[in-house]
Amino acid sequence: EGFITLLHLGAYFLVASSVLDTEKWWYRLFATSVGVSAFLGIYGILQLAGVIVINQGGVRLDGTFGNAAYFAGYMLFHLFLTLFLILRHRVPANRKWMYGAAMLLQLFVLYFSATRGAAVGLIGGLLLSSLLLALFEKQNRSLRKWAIGTIVGVLVVVGAIYSVRNVEWVAKNPVLSRFATINLQSAPARFMVWGMAFEGFKENPILGWGQEGFNFVFNKYYNPDMWSQEAWFDRTHNIFFDWLIAGGLLGLLAYLSLHAGLLYYIWKGKPESSATPFSFAEKSVLTGLLAAYVVQNLFVFDNIGTYILFFSLLAFMHSRVSVPTRLAALPALSKGAVSQTALASVTVLFIAVLYFANVRGIALAQDLIAGLKSHPKGLGENLEAYRRASKKNMVGRQETAEQFLQAAVAVTGAAGAPAEIKETFAKEAAETMEREVEHVPSDARLSVFLGVFYNRMRAFDKALGHLSKAHELSPTKQTITFEIANVYLNQGKFNEALVLLKEAYELAPEFDEARKVYAVAAIYANRFDLVEALLVPKYGTIAVSDDRIVKAYYDVKRYAPVLEIWKERVAKNPDNAQMRTSLAAAYLLLGDRKKAIAEIEEAIRINPEFKAQGDYFISEIRAGRNP
Repeated sequence: EGFITLLHLGAYFLVASSVLDTEKWWYRLFATSVGVSAFLGIYGILQLAGVIVINQGGVRLDGTFGNAAYFAGYMLFHLFLTLFLILRHRVPANRKWMYGAAMLLQLFVLYFSATRGAAVGLIGGLLLSSLLLALFEKQNRSLRKWAIGTIVGVLVVVGAIYSVRNVEWVAKNPVLSRFATINLQSAPARFMVWGMAFEGFKENPILGWGQEGFNFVFNKYYNPDMWSQEAWFDRTHNIFFDWLIAGGLLGLLAYLSLHAGLLYYIWKGKPESSATPFSFAEKSVLTGLLAAYVVQNLFVFDNIGTYILFFSLLAFMHSRVSVPTRLAALPALSKGAVSQTALASVTVLFIAVLYFANVRGIALAQDLIAGLKSHPKGLGENLEAYRRASKKNMVGRQETAEQFLQAAVAVTGAAGAPAEIKETFAKEAAETMEREVEHVPSDARLSVFLGVFYNRMRAFDKALGHLSKAHELSPTKQTITFEIANVYLNQGKFNEALVLLKEAYELAPEFDEARKVYAVAAIYANRFDLVEALLVPKYGTIAVSDDRIVKAYYDVKRYAPVLEIWKERVAKNPDNAQMRTSLAAAYLLLGDRKKAIAEIEEAIRINPEFKAQGDYFISEIRAGRNP
């Protein structure tokens, strides 16, 4: 999103409202769009049948959008648009059934997308349209009856779902269970994020934080109780807070003015002479569409799929009520000269915008894609692609730096990669991210990425510098504290790690990860009283089955808990030969050679391919040696 997207949407509004200058063209555009939505409904059926993969995984249909919420918002808009065309579009009655079929497909997708925000939007929009018709439609009694029936039907369906919300078959249904749990408690993350957004709004209430500025608010006012949610939020998932952060009160008022203007012209606008006035039913449906769109956006955010539809509706209304203007004769210039000058100016402006906003960005994207692909000539081609992308100082530079750094992590960890390529990849990726950190020094996310990378490369001083900066920007985000503590543990500074992890644990004691990493630091610091106080009340034992805890006990030579952990793991996976071998090693550390041999013999029985190596281990153990 951001200014470039808004620029394009504004240009689209101007072009669409100017070129599509009769309602006939708008009906063709809307009918075409409804037809596409119907094809996407068929696409969703194929996804549900398993013929086409659901891109985001799980069972929620996402169509070609890659996100179920985007797909649902697109279909929600088209449901009301289709209903509007059924009322408005003057086509033969035997063709109206096609609109009805499209609505069924749209409803199908909306249901199986399991998107609660869109479902609430649909209910709100239908109830508002139906209430308007039921209360104020005077001419068409059949429409009033349909409206009353719709209200009753919606209330019955909602009541039925609510009444069976605790029934087992509903709870086990992955789609229905999401709708059955719609309540204020079902989205705790949303409320926490909105609380952070409100704090950010209070800091910059008039002009906000700029486009895509919520990342800074999220870090600065991070709620520690968000530990079970996504690590990074760049949206508030609420259109009002999104605009309060992006543009402050002025930005929100500007955005809401689009809705207010649209609503005003739906009901009060006088169409130009060639346009037929809306009927009351058509106005009610358009009002319901706007309500559904707003209600849905209380829980998600706009994307290009819904933005284009919304701006199409704005352009449609503008073309209906605007009065064409004619160029008046000017004393100094003829109309032809003015037209030629205007054409030349617009052409130059268009080419400039096209180059800076589109062409350069597309070139950068192509370089990034080349960097992500595998190349027959090897990793050198990937490196060269990332080099080209990193030299393009434009929109997309942060994505370039992040992808370059992630690629460097993969390359440096690849066993077959040449040492020179590993070194060059790591060096240049770090330099690219260093430039990005310098460019946006207030972004904690970038400093975290770079700090984690340096820690992996064992450049501990550099890692600590960037992670400490991230901690200053986001002092309550536990995962940043974990990374700093990890650096301290790698340096053998166990007490320093213990102090930090205590702070992180106390921010949200119910966060299991914080408890475990705090216990790991306590083990290394030989604070076994603290280990017991942390682990026993929660897990009933100090032998918690976690690889980090196992390693910590092993490193400080506390082998008894290691043995207990491996015994528990083998009990849960008795046919796992590798676990049997690890259990044997634990017995051996405690001097129980007989049981160690017994476990290796069991591992050989489970996996005969292990026999040669297992026999060697047994012979070494019997000889008094530890293999």
